[in-house]
Amino acid sequence: MNNEKNTDNKKILITEEMIPIVSGNGEPKTIRIVADGHTARSFLLDRGWNSTKIVILFDKSHPLWGDYFTTKHFYFIEPGSMRWGHNEEMMKISNIIT
Repeated sequence: MNNEKNTDNKKILITEEMIPIVSGNGEPKTIRIVADGHTARSFLLDRGWNSTKIVILFDKSHPLWGDYFTTKHFYFIEPGSMRWGHNEEMMKISNIIT
């Protein structure tokens, strides 16, 4: 199910550089996104001693991932297109500006 309601909003294709980085156990600063049609908040978690992870916190439970998605195996192949996991699955990520 698609959570996007207003088609008058402008989509901005997300790049890794646009996602806020949270270091250590700091308070997460997030960016509002739409990941494969599901609204969410996202940030990059950098603990220093481990690989940086992308964290996506869904507004409503996602049918595959539940309340959140996280992986350290990710990279953006172009704005709005993130490959993740060992099988290089694809996720479309955009930001909505109203």
